Amino acid sequence: MNAVRAIAVAALLSLAAGAVGAAPHDPQKPSPARGVEPVHLTGWAGWIGRVVPPFPEGFRSNTGGCVGSGSNAEQICARSIGTIDDADDRSVRLYAAELAGHNGNEARWKITDVVPYPKLLRGERVSISTCTVDGAADAGVIAIVDTAVEDAQARETFAAVRWAVRLDRVSGRFVDLDPRQVQCYNEGLDGE
Repeated sequence: MNAVRAIAVAALLSLAAGAVGAAPHDPQKPSPARGVEPVHLTGWAGWIGRVVPPFPEGFRSNTGGCVGSGSNAEQICARSIGTIDDADDRSVRLYAAELAGHNGNEARWKITDVVPYPKLLRGERVSISTCTVDGAADAGVIAIVDTAVEDAQARETFAAVRWAVRLDRVSGRFVDLDPRQVQCYNEGLDGE
């Protein structure tokens, strides 16, 4: 009987330890990617506060960028945004993070927010750190752009469609943007 009780106590302690440091989900904050089914919602909430790399087994980040909050050396890359990709290299989430130090030359990031990676329609792609809001460059913006438009290769920018978010540099959370305010640079310009 004591062994059963010990196992139950250990399981409860393990569950409680997993919740320490995790920010509660804010039900007042609308999901920026409505219609995207969360995968293991409680598991994704547990990513808040996690320091990466290393990423949990089966995950990595293939794309991301620094998001500065000023011009001095510590501020240029004080925050970052990026993808969380699964073992098949599919992007499943987008994360926001703050610099948590270095391991040698490798930056380590404390995750401050996680949102679902949006479902894309034919011709759409997600632009990360290459957008402007009302004409002002903002490395903290992520948006869906439609690249299936006339003269796409000759365009310098694409208009955001359906969805855009910006990393709030104070809170570390993603906030919704009106896509009509957002333009993103054509990363394939000049045959790249």
